[in-house]
This record gives sequence, C-alpha cells and structure tokens, in this order.
Amino acid sequence: MWGETDDAVLVRRIDRGDEDALRSLYDQYGPIVFGMAHRLLGDRHLAEECTQDVFMAVWRNAHLYDEDRAQVTTWLFTIARNRAFDLARRRTARPVDPHEDVWTTDEAPDSADLAIAADHSVRVAEAMAELPEVQREALALAYFDGLSHTEIAERLGIPIGTIKGRIRLALDRMRTLAPKYALEPESPS
Repeated sequence: MWGETDDAVLVRRIDRGDEDALRSLYDQYGPIVFGMAHRLLGDRHLAEECTQDVFMAVWRNAHLYDEDRAQVTTWLFTIARNRAFDLARRRTARPVDPHEDVWTTDEAPDSADLAIAADHSVRVAEAMAELPEVQREALALAYFDGLSHTEIAERLGIPIGTIKGRIRLALDRMRTLAPKYALEPESPS
C-alpha cells in the first residue's frame, strides 16, 4: 500500500527533475484532484485545466514542499482548492464563451459557499487517498467520471463483479473514514 513516506519521496524526486516521479504522483492522485475540481467548478473542461495546473505547480514548486508541515496529499489538495477558486473567480469575472449564459449577481456562487465546498472536497480527497489504489480507481471512475459498473469493467478489462466489489469496499472504507475527516453523509434533497 502507498503511504505518505512514498509520496514525500516522489516529491523529492520531482524536485530533482524526475518526470517519472511526477507521472507516478499524477497516476496516484490525478483522478482525485480532477474529481475535486469538477465538483467545485461544475465544468469538465475547467476541471481538466485545474488538474493540469495543479501538477504543473507541483513540478515547478516541489522545492517548497515541507513534509514537517503537511502530508503530500494535504499540500496537493490545497493547491487544487486554491487553483479551483482562481478558475471560479475568473469564470465569474469573464465567461470563457461570450455567448454562454453569464451568472447574474443572484446566481453567482458565493465565496463562502465555494470555501465550504472546497473544504469538503479536500477532506473527501484526503479520505480517498487512503483507499487502496484499485478501490480508489473504481470509485473515481464511478463518481467523478460518471461511468457505469459495466463501463468501468470494460475500461479496466476486469469482471463487473470485481468492479462492484471494489466500489462496495471503497464505500465501506469511506464510511469508516468519515469521522476522521469530519465527513457527513449528504442529506437527500
């Protein structure tokens, strides 16, 4: 199982210019960063831009990481949260598509709402980072990419029963991690 020590080693290797280390960190946490960004921004293209920006920031700023101050996941998800805020503000200031509907003052997301959503997303991402890789991958494909169990099984080339089991185990583990990360179940609308 992957651990925070392994993550810190990857960041040190990234600081020395090791592209394979960046790929490994991306493979490990890219889907979580994307899911968090997508949840905050509500736009797949902006979430992809955010994810790319986050890993570019890691590449450029690996020397700033201090393992005595935070786990790699905390550092990474904080970068993601801040970049998502920047993109949300930019979208509010000037829409990407001039023909796209512009938020009115009443519709624009409130900064407090964005902060609350970002905090929750960071906690979910940190909890997901504790899942075994195969469970995290299946859960991310289901919830962040919106794939069905069948589509996930086809994409990964494994039986659908295995996918269902991995997702069930991941959700069970997330429930046990909920108190640690102060995650509350979403109330039905």
